[in-house]
Amino acid sequence: MAKNASSSSSSSSSSSSSSMQKINGGDEGLILDGSESGWVEARTHCDHLNSLSPDLIHIPTANTSCSRCEHPKENWLCLCCKEVLCSRFVNKHMLEHYQHEQHNLALSYSVVFLV
Repeated sequence: MAKNASSSSSSSSSSSSSSMQKINGGDEGLILDGSESGWVEARTHCDHLNSLSPDLIHIPTANTSCSRCEHPKENWLCLCCKEVLCSRFVNKHMLEHYQHEQHNLALSYSVVFLV
């Protein structure tokens, strides 16, 4: 369950914001900024941006089917290699692509948001 990092007795936390939240999962914790209030703090840099395809001007259209199973819905565009693959709710081809290729940026054609 979620534990508010600002109320932690640990002095190693340098956050002065009450919006920092630590979620424990396994051996590691994940810190989310502003998650309890619904806002997301904008970042000015992301290490994953180096893996973006150099040609994102010419991308497949949103009605492109999965390149492996031809399923027409719930597809994602890999922003690293521009392959279109179906979601984990269909045949999990984008999840398999991530696991094999380690391509970690994708755009949902169903609900537009970055992962």
